[in-house]
Amino acid sequence: MHTLPDLRELHETRLRMEAKYLPGSPFRQSYERLCRRFDDDLADERDRLLSQCASLMLIKFIQEDIAGVTD
Repeated sequence: MHTLPDLRELHETRLRMEAKYLPGSPFRQSYERLCRRFDDDLADERDRLLSQCASLMLIKFIQEDIAGVTD
């Protein structure tokens, strides 16, 4: 049986991903702009955190594609 991560876990995950994937990233400003959009458009904090984490995962994959990293 799966349990949903609580808000604290989602927040910690987002912070960990930001620290790992944003330093020096050419996508940092786009991510920050997107986060402001999430803040404006999404009333639920869980939805905002999940959207931010999904955006960070996309940044990770794009950066890997640019670097030629494959699974």
